[in-house]
Amino acid sequence: MPTTMPRGSCADFDFMLGTWRSRQRRLRQRLVGCTAWDTFEATTHAQRLPGGLVHFDTLVAEAWRPGWVGMSLRCFNPATGLWSIHWLTNEGAGLDAATGQLDPPVVGGFMGGEGLFEGHDVVERRPVRVRFRWLRQGPDHAHWEQAFSADDGHSWEVNWTMDFERLADQPVLQPLPDLDPQVLELRRYTLHPGRRDDLIDLFDTHFIEPQEAQGMVVIGQFRDEDAPDRFVWLRGFADMATRAAALAGFYDGPVWRQHRDRANATMVDSDDVLLLRPAWPGAGLPLAGLQRAAGPVRMAPPQRVVISVFPLREAATPDLLALCRERLAPRLQHAGVVSAGWYVSELADNTFARLPVRRDVEVLTLATVWPIAAGAAESPAEACTATVHEELQAWLAAPPHHHRLVPTARSAMGHSAA
Repeated sequence: MPTTMPRGSCADFDFMLGTWRSRQRRLRQRLVGCTAWDTFEATTHAQRLPGGLVHFDTLVAEAWRPGWVGMSLRCFNPATGLWSIHWLTNEGAGLDAATGQLDPPVVGGFMGGEGLFEGHDVVERRPVRVRFRWLRQGPDHAHWEQAFSADDGHSWEVNWTMDFERLADQPVLQPLPDLDPQVLELRRYTLHPGRRDDLIDLFDTHFIEPQEAQGMVVIGQFRDEDAPDRFVWLRGFADMATRAAALAGFYDGPVWRQHRDRANATMVDSDDVLLLRPAWPGAGLPLAGLQRAAGPVRMAPPQRVVISVFPLREAATPDLLALCRERLAPRLQHAGVVSAGWYVSELADNTFARLPVRRDVEVLTLATVWPIAAGAAESPAEACTATVHEELQAWLAAPPHHHRLVPTARSAMGHSAA
């Protein structure tokens, strides 16, 4: 096998979720110098099991072999960051006839858009090395090929290729973890010019599921419309104690170790972080029913997200919170807000000192999701935000910061479910 195996995350194969049509080329005989190929079309349907650690797909090629079904079973090991891939058919391939056990898998992972997976097999009583090669070619195309080597990897014969084109016009959606976060991080990063899409691609591909596997929820990630080099995102935790354990699990884990240098290279400043809690019971963003795209493309239209940070003269008073709860929250509903969350500063000690949080200001934070107002001179979001600002003037220590945000493809917050 390769000296250094590429390592990844349990989201590596999410690009395949859905239904595909493929053009197949299969060498009729292997490792005998054959140059004759069978060509045919097939249909593949790919799914993932809850938890994200197992993917499987079925391959049906009625025109080539009626009644035959192939299946790939892909299992991710979070401890190593590697995938094990088993190939089976309804004719018995992939299972040891004597024991019923799965044949040894090919093992590997992705580096960028290319995945390499290697293992050992026996073909016509001849030991061979097997290599799978995957190429991710955007949201709607992919390429796979299989090669054998009978000389321990010195030479390879490609014997099967598949070129995939997506049939489904909607990506598969997945629900968020069942978590009602009582602690929220609002993270605002300043990036090097032109590097925001690099970080978003890295984040959406590698960083969502591994964080949530540690017991947190990634609520949303966004481009700031008014700052081309700003990336904003939100993540939530059940409480401060679980925050410490969850962050340690992720930042000491294999996914962050593999990708941190690439991520950090995009950033000028990642320390503008506010630690927040719901302003009153039930004031946080409603997460029930939110879904995110399992793969890299979200077809549902984005909504407008506005996060407003109001610096306060002092910690939020009961009078201020009563104003927000009794007057401003109903006003937002009347104006047509899709969802809203009210938060104030969490004053508990930072339980994960490696990631600084700001302690220089008390804040009230309002996060809202709005429908896109087509053709309107001023959106309901902007009009209502201005009204809220006016109502809060007496409590403010400085002008507020309003972030007009565009959700990334895999953001849960800010996409309709359509």
